Amino acid sequence: MKGILVLILAAAVGYVAYQYVYPIIADSMKFEKHKPQEVVVAPKPVPKKEVAVVAPPKPVVEAPAPVMDAPKPAPAPMVPKFEAPKPKEGEFVAPDFPPIEVAVKNWTVIPKSAFPRQVKMKKDLNLQMKIGSSSASTQVKAGGAMYAVGQEGTEILVSPTQTSPMRGKVGLDDTDLKEILTDIYERWKVARTETLRRAHEFKLAAAERSKNAPPPTQGAMASASNDKPARDADGTYPLLVSSMKSGQVTEIKMDNIKEWGEPQMTDGVWTVIVKYETQTMFGKFDTEAQAQIKNGKVEKWIYTGSGEEVP
Repeated sequence: MKGILVLILAAAVGYVAYQYVYPIIADSMKFEKHKPQEVVVAPKPVPKKEVAVVAPPKPVVEAPAPVMDAPKPAPAPMVPKFEAPKPKEGEFVAPDFPPIEVAVKNWTVIPKSAFPRQVKMKKDLNLQMKIGSSSASTQVKAGGAMYAVGQEGTEILVSPTQTSPMRGKVGLDDTDLKEILTDIYERWKVARTETLRRAHEFKLAAAERSKNAPPPTQGAMASASNDKPARDADGTYPLLVSSMKSGQVTEIKMDNIKEWGEPQMTDGVWTVIVKYETQTMFGKFDTEAQAQIKNGKVEKWIYTGSGEEVP
């Protein structure tokens, strides 16, 4: 027991000496107090968290739906092409006239023969009338009458009277000139068709008479001196050419003749049909006239359809 106490006491003295006495001696002797070596403990590595990258889902590519071709339209039924029946031999065929807009080139070229012509105004107008270098203003009420005396472009030249030197310009649509000329054209087409129809019938009748007429006796022909008109190598008839040059007929001229017919004897008169081109208010048209010849002289020229004398 005594020995244990001695050991405890020795340990206590040693501890106290180390804690309190040794630092004084070590300081005076420049000893460093033993320091326990610091052991740096490295932190445990943090396990790296792996972030799972989830790939975005691939877009689902749907297979394209089969494209159904649109049904082809059923072929149109075959419509037989209309063909006008061919005229019978000797049958008259009425001419096919163009619309008036074609004849007057969409109202930009109204024939000079259409003027002067009285027209009515469709609305109130304040016109500047000119005479030479002077001008004056005049008002024309809707329904008022003026005279169309000419055309400049799309405008109509108007005047108070047919002979007045005063001139003013007015839009074509501000007058009733279109309606007037259209009405004239429609009536002209009817008359023209009828003239051609009568000319056709006349030609057929003349051919029939010529075919059935007995030939004239030699003595009768000699006594009357009614010889067949002579024809030149170029197809013209000197007797008819001389008649035209003398002014017996003015509408028919050498440069507008298209065809010279054959002489035909009808009721003791020689006739020669001439086809020529004539200028009308609505354009150029083919016309037929007949020269009537007796005793070596052109008696007159007539239209083959109407029988009227050609001017």
